[in-house]
Amino acid sequence: MAAAKKTTSARAKQHPAKAGQPEAEVTERSADGSDGMRFVKEFVVLAARWNDEDYQHEANRAGTVNEAIQRGLHPRGKVSFDGQEMQPDGLSLLLRYSVETVPASVDHHPEDTTTPRTVTGGEG
Repeated sequence: MAAAKKTTSARAKQHPAKAGQPEAEVTERSADGSDGMRFVKEFVVLAARWNDEDYQHEANRAGTVNEAIQRGLHPRGKVSFDGQEMQPDGLSLLLRYSVETVPASVDHHPEDTTTPRTVTGGEG
């Protein structure tokens, strides 16, 4: 019986959403932070090469949902651009994006997952 408790405990640590803590799971799986159920992804680019064009944002939005999926989260809906900050080196910009997510461990509608292909308009 002790082994069963240990397995349940290990599973709860790996998937807090199964224990009723989905926000904790999003936080643990988000390297750049989270805001509730929103997965946050940050990119650092050279300020001189960043011209804030749609195609640049599209690539970063696709990268944001791709990383969320790789980290065991299912993105839902549109990725938002949450702002930029000049870095202390004076050469780089930090760009911040976020997307609402559902932990894959408790996703009852995985077919609703936003994919990089959806972001780039390759699905339709």
